[in-house]
Amino acid sequence: MPQIWMAARYQRSKRWLLPALLLLVGAFLLLCRLDDAYLWQDEAETALVSRHLLDHGLPLSSDGTDWVQQSGQGFVEFTSDYVWIYHSWLQYALTAAAFRLLGYTAQSGAQAATLSARLPFVLVGLATLLFFYYFLRRWLEPEELLAGVGSVLLLSCIPFVLLMRQDRYYALAAFSTLLTLDAYLHLRAGRTWATPYLILASALLYHSHYGAFFPTMAALGVHCLLVRPARTEARRFLLAAAMIAFLVLPWANFMHVLARGQPFAPDRFLGHLGQLIVYITGWVFPLVLVPVLLMAWLRRRVGRGLALNSSQAGFCSLAGLVVAVNIVVLSANAAFDWAFFRYIVHLIPLLLAMLAVVVVVVVQRWRVVGFALLAVLVTSNGLHTVPYGLPGIRAVNLAQLWPTSPAFQALSDVWAKSGRFRSDVWMYAQELTHAYQGPNEGMVAYFHENAQPGETVLVNYEDLPLMFYTRLHVIGGLGAHGLTKTVQPDWVVDRRHGPYRDALALVVAAGSYERIELPYPDIRWENRPEPGTHNYVTVHNADPVVIYRRRGD
Repeated sequence: MPQIWMAARYQRSKRWLLPALLLLVGAFLLLCRLDDAYLWQDEAETALVSRHLLDHGLPLSSDGTDWVQQSGQGFVEFTSDYVWIYHSWLQYALTAAAFRLLGYTAQSGAQAATLSARLPFVLVGLATLLFFYYFLRRWLEPEELLAGVGSVLLLSCIPFVLLMRQDRYYALAAFSTLLTLDAYLHLRAGRTWATPYLILASALLYHSHYGAFFPTMAALGVHCLLVRPARTEARRFLLAAAMIAFLVLPWANFMHVLARGQPFAPDRFLGHLGQLIVYITGWVFPLVLVPVLLMAWLRRRVGRGLALNSSQAGFCSLAGLVVAVNIVVLSANAAFDWAFFRYIVHLIPLLLAMLAVVVVVVVQRWRVVGFALLAVLVTSNGLHTVPYGLPGIRAVNLAQLWPTSPAFQALSDVWAKSGRFRSDVWMYAQELTHAYQGPNEGMVAYFHENAQPGETVLVNYEDLPLMFYTRLHVIGGLGAHGLTKTVQPDWVVDRRHGPYRDALALVVAAGSYERIELPYPDIRWENRPEPGTHNYVTVHNADPVVIYRRRGD
């Protein structure tokens, strides 16, 4: 009896011990030095719109003083009433709630304001990690091994970790995508309660990120047609789809979702599709391991312990669903104006679920080799560099295929970066143990010491962090708002990577300004999380930030 009791207790402890350990490690990775690097441009956009929501009850682009605009064309990101419609609103509601609880003003301190902005998304990121573990336990077998391997891969995917630390929709998109797919798989498994679950999860996905919502829902429709569901299952899916459309389409119409983007261009589509594929195979799922996954799928079972579970959707259904979602989402994103890694953040857990399958296949056949494979995947990008790091392939200039296409130039840049050997885990350890200093931090610190509230600052890029962290009147930005021929601001910030630098030079030449160099690097962004451009440590080989102060009359 004591032995039976101990065995039962051990089995019960296994159900919470590993998830608890994952949460503990995840909390350390996501929370450590969260307030160190200042918000960069896109994060500050979220923070400002959220502040306007908190103060005025609506997510506004302007509160009469601050002006949030990153597009060169006015009234694209917001309506004629200045209501922000360029992104889904849940991220603003979440940030505003954190501001209400924790504070957000310039007087509360830059680090406190930074922590307030990012903390709710870290909590969503931790929820994503925990749900991912149980998602794998539910739909794949063997439960503990595959769920554990998948969770370790997700925790060690540093580009994903960085995105979960952002005051942006990325964590919400990843979490709500998992919820939506979980609800769909439950519906396919015949659960009667799955219909309202799918409706609610899909609505959450829309309000998290409509750029992820529409391709994902289209992929579910395609998958449902291809698997030829039973009549009852098909009726439930159609009912859920109708209710989702009823809840979402009025919002989509109000937010002018169908008017987003530029006309279709073949060069942009092909260049962006290639860029996204390189992002995936260079940072998430190594290209060299794709054949192992294909063989597992074609055989309709993985190894001896990954047989299709008749009571669950099993590997085959999940793998087919992941393929459908990836194809549709990547195609939709390739047609958009830009192709950034952060746009496919919601695909990362799905891709790593399939990578976990590959690792478990190898573990079941060759245990030592399988765990060695896991160690390599966790500690370096050695497998991801194949074939990009091979001599001859590394130097391929894909921009030559379409010399006039910016998309193919971007593809060449990403291709070159993906072939460089690195250890993101090691570099992230450097980030967590070293203070980071960026241009926004330097400017905010200097203005707090030397500028008076209400003074005007003209800056050609990263205007939004200055609006968020200071009590200055900030003009310029990417939209050049407030820049006129006669403007004479109290301060001029000429960012080296910003636009209309000649116009700033004319403003400085027309007035009496003192040139000041700050001991902070004038890099393009404070520190955005994009693979290949994220700085794990302070940049020391860049020119200093230059600002101009108007002399007294």
